[in-house]
Amino acid sequence: MKKMRKCLFAACLMAASVFSFGGNAGAAEKRELMMGTATTGGFTYIWGAAAAQIINKYVPSVNITAQITTGGNENIIRIVAGEMPMGVVGSNIIQSFYDGISGTKIKAHKNLRTIWVSKSTIFSAIVHKDSPYQSINDLKGKKVSIGNKGGSAYDSISAFLKALGKDGNYYKLQFLTMNESLDAMRTHNIDGFFTNTSDPHTAMTEVFNMPGGARFLDFEPEVIDTLLKEIPYLKPAVRPAGTYKGQTKDLHSVGSPYVLVVNKDFPEDLAYQIAKVLDENYDEWVNIAANVKGSTLEATVKNAYAPLHSGVVKYAKEKGLLK
Repeated sequence: MKKMRKCLFAACLMAASVFSFGGNAGAAEKRELMMGTATTGGFTYIWGAAAAQIINKYVPSVNITAQITTGGNENIIRIVAGEMPMGVVGSNIIQSFYDGISGTKIKAHKNLRTIWVSKSTIFSAIVHKDSPYQSINDLKGKKVSIGNKGGSAYDSISAFLKALGKDGNYYKLQFLTMNESLDAMRTHNIDGFFTNTSDPHTAMTEVFNMPGGARFLDFEPEVIDTLLKEIPYLKPAVRPAGTYKGQTKDLHSVGSPYVLVVNKDFPEDLAYQIAKVLDENYDEWVNIAANVKGSTLEATVKNAYAPLHSGVVKYAKEKGLLK
């Protein structure tokens, strides 16, 4: 896994950061495109870098850079502004920017389009295995990480805590990346952390394998019911027993997918080709990064919040998933 992460990191640095949809480039030259991801080590970066690797291998007309960013908020702001052609963004952020938020500077951007979606994330609370905490209420006043500001995980977890009435000063919030949260758990500089990501996740695997181990806190049914009622893009989610070391029972929670998103004017032929190669080379994609599993064409058609791009619609119709 560490070798894979190093390879993906190297791959993302190889391509230029300038992108073009044509212009003066010769017919034989490749389009250089940026795909915004997040910080290294997290689900978004690994998933996006693996997607870029498949696209670059099978679509000869493009070279996509998996660009390291602060996360989904930065990605979608740059996409809406026309500064970045594509990026990986949490469904929570997609919903906010597609519909707009009344009374804020975030207006509705109905030109956003979906290229692909990941499998669902799972909202989790993780503590040291030998800690006394049994519920998220027990962490009141404790040091808890909720992700780096600007990232999709931070944005979604903040919304979850607000819906539960546990925002503000309920916890001593720490704004750490997944890798930073891992290090802070190892050194006992935090009491736990919330995460909203898909499995398997490298940093979470390392947390559960660290000396002393870790465990998930159970969510009471009323917690799950409140989140499903208050947040429209969430769905029930289950993490099967045995997903991580020492996890002896299923974890019932909520979640939503991440989205490879573009603007409506993204070239239809390229959107079609991207959908085609991600679908046809799904097994190879999963072999590059295990957390890709579940990121299928069927899931994309079913779970997209923003409308599918016309190129994806064309491919889905050919595959019989749309009429």
